[in-house]
Amino acid sequence: MSKLLFLLCTVAALTLSSCNRNKTGNSDKEQKNELQTEEQIKVCVTKIYDYAFRAEKNMEDIDKEFFTPDFYTLQEAVLEKQRKDQAPYIDHDHWVMGQDCHNPSYEIVKVEDIQAKSAKVYINVKAFEDQINPTLVRLTLELIGNEWKIKDIEEEYEGVFHSHKSYYNEVLAN
Repeated sequence: MSKLLFLLCTVAALTLSSCNRNKTGNSDKEQKNELQTEEQIKVCVTKIYDYAFRAEKNMEDIDKEFFTPDFYTLQEAVLEKQRKDQAPYIDHDHWVMGQDCHNPSYEIVKVEDIQAKSAKVYINVKAFEDQINPTLVRLTLELIGNEWKIKDIEEEYEGVFHSHKSYYNEVLAN
């Protein structure tokens, strides 16, 4: 009788355990551990922008460190085409959203669409300390290993977001 009770309890426990699993096969608790919190993402983006705004390195090194490999490679191909064609395909600093800057600043507006390996972050960026209207930037992030990397940068212009990734693909297609 005790063996039968043990067997029934084991089956019940396995059934409940399988009901508690999500589509990826992880329990709800394990999935929550996989997902980054809004605060963790803000800390990461703060680290990226603080470094980009104050770094002694050149922009290429900063981009290589904080962009996904695909986005970095795409941008580098556009820069190579720019040198070859002697055309201004990329005409401003994507960190400050301007050609020149003086005491640039940024403010994280919100984090949304947090998934296990992706998120979107909205940032107001000012190239100049006395700039009245900041540029709203939407970053698409991808989690690679334990670090968030920038997969795309989108600038808002007249209420519409313009993707750098889409633009780079257009430049290379022509």
